[in-house]
Amino acid sequence: MKIYKNYYAGDTAKKSARKIIRGLEKKDLQPGVYVITLPEGDNNVLEIIPAFVLKYPFFLERRRKLQIVGVAQGRTEAVMLTAKIVQDTYNTTGGFDVECFMAEHKK
Repeated sequence: MKIYKNYYAGDTAKKSARKIIRGLEKKDLQPGVYVITLPEGDNNVLEIIPAFVLKYPFFLERRRKLQIVGVAQGRTEAVMLTAKIVQDTYNTTGGFDVECFMAEHKK
């Protein structure tokens, strides 16, 4: 699992972002927390995943490949944060390559 250094955090999640990140690294159960990740396939721009799912054994292989670009508290905040990431990417690059945007640009 890779967590981008310049990851986004929703307004509610900002208050406890470091705690959320530590919890993700320790595989803690974090109800209400969502992660925004780069997609595994080519069909999506981003994916929203409830953090508690990352704890389950069936998710372990996928967990190793995850590239987290944002954390949010609650589904609504996750959706809004995803829209913000996509909008920032488009405004800065003129395209939708979030991976490139996150690697090259600081917030």
